[in-house]
Amino acid sequence: MSGSASQKLSFQAMIFTACLFPFYILAATLTNSSAILSDLLATSFDLTALTACWLVLRVAHSAHTGKFAYGLGKLENLAELMIAVLQSVLVIIAATQAVQRIIHPEGVSGAEFGLFVTAAAVIGNVVLNRKALRLAAETKSPVLAAQARVHLVSAISSGAVFIVTVITSIFNEVYWIFYLDPMASFVVIGFMVYNILAMLTNSVSSLLDQAIGEAGQLRILKVLTAHFDDFSELGDIRTRQFGGKMFVELHLGFDDAWTMAQARAVVAELVAAIKASFRAAGDEVEVAIVLLPGRADG
Repeated sequence: MSGSASQKLSFQAMIFTACLFPFYILAATLTNSSAILSDLLATSFDLTALTACWLVLRVAHSAHTGKFAYGLGKLENLAELMIAVLQSVLVIIAATQAVQRIIHPEGVSGAEFGLFVTAAAVIGNVVLNRKALRLAAETKSPVLAAQARVHLVSAISSGAVFIVTVITSIFNEVYWIFYLDPMASFVVIGFMVYNILAMLTNSVSSLLDQAIGEAGQLRILKVLTAHFDDFSELGDIRTRQFGGKMFVELHLGFDDAWTMAQARAVVAELVAAIKASFRAAGDEVEVAIVLLPGRADG
């Protein structure tokens, strides 16, 4: 899937959330529901996160490919890290409000408009989550994966708020029902915390250059074994992955009697074989061959 499709999806998600946001503000103003207020704060996070996703994808796909030969994967992870930090602040605000409602419980009133808004949020986020998941799987983009999580968490959170608000509105005279509203806030907060941990784990690990996993290492060794007679010396095998991208660097030596053309032909074959092996497993990899000194110079 092209980069333009990723940008288009992020733009659509940003516009959807931007259009929904003022209605959430109105809904939170009309009602005294702690759950709807928490959902409003979560939506403000969504708007910031989706705007960051769109901007990062736009920069990444419009960047000068010669200047950024390895792409802008780390920029995506930095954006994800900043989004997680922002959501942490919103979690504190939402938790403070929910605790106050537990200490001083009261019935929910004026939530009819809030029900309409949360229902729209559920439907829109479910649709966008499915699209983001499909594109994330195709492009291996950490930003799109983060966006898919944002939509999933938003859909579940808004769904929980919708259900609880219906119950509290119907049984508004039952005192213990009052506690369901702040409990729904904690459900939203719980999902926000989950999102924070997922983003922090993914962004921090991706910002550090890591070797390709054991399955990828095994694929490389299988290709080298199959082409064992094509080179005379095997040096370092260096691999790394970051920003959803994989890179392999092989240090190989060839027979002194070979011409450069012969060595290049074998190199091209090895590169194609490794890429095909990774592609069969659903991964994309960049491969570089480094000729060991004193080899293939005939």
